[in-house]
Parts: sequence; structure tokens; C-alpha cells
Amino acid sequence: MENRPFNWTAIILTAAAVGVWLYSSFGIIHSEHLEEAEVTKKVHNDEGYYVTIDDKKVSVKDTSTWMLLEEGGTYNITYEWYGMKKPYVTEVNQAHDDDQVGGH
Repeated sequence: MENRPFNWTAIILTAAAVGVWLYSSFGIIHSEHLEEAEVTKKVHNDEGYYVTIDDKKVSVKDTSTWMLLEEGGTYNITYEWYGMKKPYVTEVNQAHDDDQVGGH
């Protein structure tokens, strides 16, 4: 069997590309923070509690938080997701609320 450097280079580059793709898809938690985001829809079903923010359906794991959110209300919302998981709310605060931690 001949030792062909091109084959080894192609294999190494392919393995590196697959590794980077796997890490970026499943190893990194993506986060998005929205200022003055309007909750346009609230829904709950057997799968869980959801709100629609900027045309994006986001899961709300805490039912108390879901109950406090109002359709048409504006909030500062942070949500996260990773891999193939659905985005879920991690932080909510009323828009223009200067009493929050770190407020001025």
C-alpha cells in the first residue's frame, strides 16, 4: 500500500470539519437577548408552555413566568438553545424597568 499524503490530508481536513461542526451544533449554548420584545402569542399544550416573540416560538419552562407574561406586553427577554433543542426563556424583565439588578 502506498503512502499518499493527499489521502491523509483529506482525511484530516474532513475529520476537523466534522469536529468543528459537531462542536458548534451541540457543544455551544447559543443565547439571544431581546430589548423591548413584544409577546404576540401565548400557547400551552401537552408539550409545554410557549410564547411567540418576534415571530419565534420560545419555550417557557417555568409556568409561573409564563403566567406573568401578557400578550401584547413588551419585555426584555433572554433565551437560549443548543443543538436540536427548542429555544427556552432564561430571563425576563419588564421593558424600561430601571429597578432591575444593575439598573440605573
